[in-house]
Amino acid sequence: MKHKAFVPNKKVFIRVAEGEYQGSYNSRIEEISDDKMVLALPFIGTVPIPVRLGERIFVYSATSEAVYRISGEVIKRQLEPLPLLHIVVSGDVVRVQRRNYVRVPILLNVTYKLKDGEAIYNTYTKDISGGGVKIVLPEYLRIRDVIQMRIELPFPESPIDCEGEIVWIDKEEIVSGNRSEEIIYAGVKFTLLDEKERERLIRFLFNYQRNLIKKGWKSD
Repeated sequence: MKHKAFVPNKKVFIRVAEGEYQGSYNSRIEEISDDKMVLALPFIGTVPIPVRLGERIFVYSATSEAVYRISGEVIKRQLEPLPLLHIVVSGDVVRVQRRNYVRVPILLNVTYKLKDGEAIYNTYTKDISGGGVKIVLPEYLRIRDVIQMRIELPFPESPIDCEGEIVWIDKEEIVSGNRSEEIIYAGVKFTLLDEKERERLIRFLFNYQRNLIKKGWKSD
């Protein structure tokens, strides 16, 4: 099998569709051939996931363009000398998500500053995708301003450092009883983001989005 999304040393995540350990887990492609793939066996803490022989799993891989999926059947599970999972690939590679156009609603802490400025501001996201982010503005910015950001992902993920351009600004009035508050939002397009970091962000959002969908959320 030859595909740019599925190559040795590529970080992926595995979805187990059934059983007690149903869910998605981080992994890595160790080896790959025309119809077989060797993956790093996923763990929960220090305990390896007991994936059964013959079980069907799905392998997801993010590139700079999209998220791709293949399915396979487990044919071998080993712990020594390295914990590995061997699968036979079944079916074709399926493109399951366009990278930049799925906005996921999530509150993440953000610190930012103007590219040529010194003052640092704290705020949070309203939604985010592989291509940009919607943030609440604590101070006035203009369209086409360039800001440097640090986006905090939940533990154990490390922060995303990036640069972006303000492409739109909007206002919303929040009324609570006799009080009203004006909130200013900005849409920021990522203009400088390492592709490996972008792929890591996409993987995180894909997993988070799956949990939202289970709760009934639908993307735009």
